[in-house]
Amino acid sequence: MSEHEPHMAPEPRPAQQRETPDWRRLESATNRFAQLVVDGIAEAHAEGREIDASTARCIAHVLGRAYGRESALAGFGRTGEGSYLSLRDEYLDLYGDERAGTVIKEMIDWLGTYLVQQKGTGSGRRFMNEHLPPKLDQLLIRTSVPVAGQRFTVHIPASWHSGHEDELIELLTTLQLPEDEALQAFLSLPDVNVGTDDIMKSFHEAFAGTYRDEDAALRALSPLEDWENSLADWCIDNAVEPEALDWNYEPLMERLRGIYDVVEGKEVLHVFIR
Repeated sequence: MSEHEPHMAPEPRPAQQRETPDWRRLESATNRFAQLVVDGIAEAHAEGREIDASTARCIAHVLGRAYGRESALAGFGRTGEGSYLSLRDEYLDLYGDERAGTVIKEMIDWLGTYLVQQKGTGSGRRFMNEHLPPKLDQLLIRTSVPVAGQRFTVHIPASWHSGHEDELIELLTTLQLPEDEALQAFLSLPDVNVGTDDIMKSFHEAFAGTYRDEDAALRALSPLEDWENSLADWCIDNAVEPEALDWNYEPLMERLRGIYDVVEGKEVLHVFIR
């Protein structure tokens, strides 16, 4: 495994240029549909779930007023259909604008979380306070990114738009990801945020080793040899042939997986501290 210098999280590039948001129209639509949106969010929050489809479409309709009828958000508001990536980049442009107030940001947090949930590629609420509204930067999305002609699975914050991903590809290329299978395994874990400020520091702190098989992992990371010696002593004390007893490694590996994340690689196991 190669050693790397510390690398910081990618800085966003400007997303694809779109029509300049019309904040006056957005404010007007927000005021007009405020009660519908507030009621839908309140119901979802009270029941501990995501907003329903009608509330999501209403929010998209409101946000779409900033870009006009041909925008992805406006289209989703009308039909309930649309490309997640197109929708994401539109609402994140608004989300990151200094003119976006608390109400706009909260609507986007709810809409973005709903869309990720529909895709089935997100981490859900596991990193969020269950008593507070969702936050996009606390939601991770499983994403496939191309690096040096290959594709790798990583998990990015839902608050990242396509400009961040361009920078991420550059970072992973610099880290020589295609040549580092242990790093690939680490970044594939569903609770690893590739947007962490120093991802290599996190990797080295979590990495517990690469092992040829389960037996090798158990011997390195559990008291297996001590247990074997104790069993051998017991066999001698009780005049039992050692061959009469067989080890069942399955429950031992299950116990190990409760402490470590074990990722299967190419004929090896990569192990990380949880």
